[in-house]
Parts: sequence; structure tokens; C-alpha cells
Amino acid sequence: MSHDGKEINKISVFGADTRFLKIKEDIVKSFGVIARETGQKGVAAEVYLVHSDFMDKNVLAFPAPKNFPRPDQGGRYLGEIYLNPDYIKKHGEDLIFMFIHGFLHLLGYDHKKKDDRIAMEKKERELLKKACKTI
Repeated sequence: MSHDGKEINKISVFGADTRFLKIKEDIVKSFGVIARETGQKGVAAEVYLVHSDFMDKNVLAFPAPKNFPRPDQGGRYLGEIYLNPDYIKKHGEDLIFMFIHGFLHLLGYDHKKKDDRIAMEKKERELLKKACKTI
């Protein structure tokens, strides 16, 4: 994916509920910052905003297998993030933080071991601080 010789990043956000329109905008805005801050160039990802009848969790991330073909997305396809805004709100969590958490999973971060969890949480805090300045 390039635009004037630069590789651009693409995020697609899907959610049929009109209550999610502002959330979509916030995710798109924060994605630019998060991708740049994590050194991503020419990547694509999809975000699905869902209800509790579909998923009774805050966030799920499904990284795409290496070289997963998605010609409709262009660039390197990272995978899919599912967010449940109602669940997140009900549990007093921050939606952009949950988006960042899912995005880091697409990049290979995890929290299975204590050291990995500490590194991931540090990165989440750094990215949240920068992303919140854009929304």
C-alpha cells in the first residue's frame, strides 16, 4: 500500500449499531498513532464492534498467519480484533485501551509469562497516553 511513495496503514472498523459511530472514529484516529508508534508501515487490520450476544468478553484478537493473503486489504494483513463496547463500559474498562491490547496481540505480544505481561502492560500504557492525545 503506498501513497506518494509512502506505505500507509489501513484499518477497517465494522459495527452495525449506530451507537458505535463515535467509537469507530476514535479507533481510526488512534490506529494511526498506534501503528506509527509501534513502527508499522503498510499494514492492515480489521476491527469488529460486537454485542454480548455474539461475544461475552471485552476483546479478542486473531492474528493472521504469516503472509496470509488479503489482496482486498493491501499491505501486510495483521488480523482481526473483536471489541464488545457494552461489556467494556459495563466493566469500567477503557475501549481504546482494549483496542491497543488487541492490536498488540496482532503484533505478537502476549501475557502468558510474567515478563511478557509486564512488557505488554508497559507498551499499552505508553500507547494509550499517545493515542488519547488524538481523540
